Amino acid sequence: MTHRHRRRHTAVAIFLLLALVATLTACSEGGTPLPTGLGAGSDRSSAQGPVGGSSQAEDAIKLRYAAWKGRGQTAPDYAVVLISETQLPSEYSLVKDEPELLSGSVSGYTGVRRGLNQLQDRSVTVTVPIFNEARSDYSDDALLIATIDQQGALLSSTRYDWPAADRPEPFDLARKATDGYARVVAAEGSGITIPSAAAGDRPEKVYITSIMGDAFDDKLLWAMVRGSSSVYKAQIQKLGE
Repeated sequence: MTHRHRRRHTAVAIFLLLALVATLTACSEGGTPLPTGLGAGSDRSSAQGPVGGSSQAEDAIKLRYAAWKGRGQTAPDYAVVLISETQLPSEYSLVKDEPELLSGSVSGYTGVRRGLNQLQDRSVTVTVPIFNEARSDYSDDALLIATIDQQGALLSSTRYDWPAADRPEPFDLARKATDGYARVVAAEGSGITIPSAAAGDRPEKVYITSIMGDAFDDKLLWAMVRGSSSVYKAQIQKLGE
């Protein structure tokens, strides 16, 4: 190989190296948006403790510290601690065996989701579809909506038929509910029993069917777990402190 060819190859190698350095620098400065939702993993976020703040993104990040991301993972340091329980009427017991009825959007309605939602007056709602006998499926044409106040008292449980013009409207700043496995414990003295149907493959690993940060209180969460139709007030806490 001639000296000219060597110089040309060396110049190309230096150019590629500089391009790689520039790319890595841009990535480190610009960053990658953190995924939201319970259990959406990110090594960068899990290296630190929960963050404060009131934005939906920060709330989702905070939830992830209690999330159980996979098989064999050691228990997270943080847990969703259930502090009080509101039992819903028997009409909502269908979600015990069919937790999927608490997730997804309500078809035919704009901006209405199944499961947990929050209203502008700070109350919390649980929306589930009603079984349609004629079609033998769960239809969003008819909805059951339970309303709970900030203290956890059940205010109402109402059936709404399409177009449900008088149904409660969700708050536009309400946090979006999510679901997944997390470390969940009942607060000492709360009298709460977590149903065995919610259990995962590790102690305190529990499947949460719907969980939502409160839009008005950064420390408060609302949650439901598999095998139960109750709504729980909860907090994220580092265990052992």
